[in-house]
Amino acid sequence: MLHRVLVILVVAAAALTARADDGAALFARHCLPCHGADAVAPVSLARSELLLRNRALAKMLVQDGTMPPALARANPHLDSRALSSLERDAIVAAIGRGEVGSPPRNEHSAPSVPIVSPTEPWTMPAAGGARLRTFHAPVEGQRIRGIRFVDRAALAQSPIRYLSLAADPRASIRRMEAADGGAGIEAMGNVGAMPSGALGALSRVAPEFLLPSGFHFEIPAGDMAIETLCEPIGREAPVFPQIALIPANAADTRAVRAIALPVRQLSLEADACRSFEVRQRIPTDVELVAIMVKGGAFLRTVELDVAGERVLDVPDFRMAFNEPWILRAPMKVAAGSEFIARFGFDNTRANPQQPSEPPVDVAAGLPPFGEDAIAVLLVADAVAAPAQPTSPSPSASP
Repeated sequence: MLHRVLVILVVAAAALTARADDGAALFARHCLPCHGADAVAPVSLARSELLLRNRALAKMLVQDGTMPPALARANPHLDSRALSSLERDAIVAAIGRGEVGSPPRNEHSAPSVPIVSPTEPWTMPAAGGARLRTFHAPVEGQRIRGIRFVDRAALAQSPIRYLSLAADPRASIRRMEAADGGAGIEAMGNVGAMPSGALGALSRVAPEFLLPSGFHFEIPAGDMAIETLCEPIGREAPVFPQIALIPANAADTRAVRAIALPVRQLSLEADACRSFEVRQRIPTDVELVAIMVKGGAFLRTVELDVAGERVLDVPDFRMAFNEPWILRAPMKVAAGSEFIARFGFDNTRANPQQPSEPPVDVAAGLPPFGEDAIAVLLVADAVAAPAQPTSPSPSASP
């Protein structure tokens, strides 16, 4: 009998330890990538004293589901990052005990070559609204599988919130900057048929963008446009994006291209909400690989339907913490199917990102007082199914 009691106690203690370990592991996996030593989020929880100082707030945000942020609905194609109530309880318990762990190691932490960056930084003002700045950098023609920030730790003191890339082989951005006296271009990086995001995107919560194995980007020789969304951090700060290109492997044979779904003729009346729908039919069989959404202070909701299936549902779009979404596995889309993007805009006082008091009419333009929105879908041509061998016809009887 005593032996049985001891066994029960040992098993119970092991279960409690497992739950504690799970809480610490969940905290490291879901919280520290943004709130760890690199401090890409405003509040750092990397050290015990920082966790103690912000413990009450952290517990409350985890308990009410605000953190870690997740997509509205679990989706078979995307990682929603939604946690169960048991997982949240485990994280809250780990926070209460003051446990911290090490953030996941970056698979591509070693320097990658080449590195692209503008020739000179631009200075973000100490205060005011978000600003968009498009840089240019020369690149050689090459195949890459992804991109990443060269220095994640530098994001802690950087105004950069979101960055997307496009090829600019005609040097359009360079010519615009020269015509502007070299002051820099406050413009969307949608150069010709190449929308910004056609070569991937990065953000504070997603500092690396890596296509699935087997896929690659084709970068033409010439210029690369680096569209950079910035927000003030309370002091003047240099904006100098440095991006490492992750080379493709020999097995990454499938080229990815961009399909753009932009909102056109966008206007928002003061104290009003409006929705816009953009549709595009696909003439050939493709596979959807990744999704990027760009918008300003007034974009609040985003939905994307692909071939009648809801693939993306963002109920509270925040441009400062936006991220690109890479599908768990490429989604096959048959010829004739439609991509349908729905954008919901809020120009009322209830919008927490509202830059004007009172709200004023908004036209198409750059943030914070203008608005543009676009969904960029990265697709690859579908691979034809291998032909099935045919059985030889039986020989005719003599």
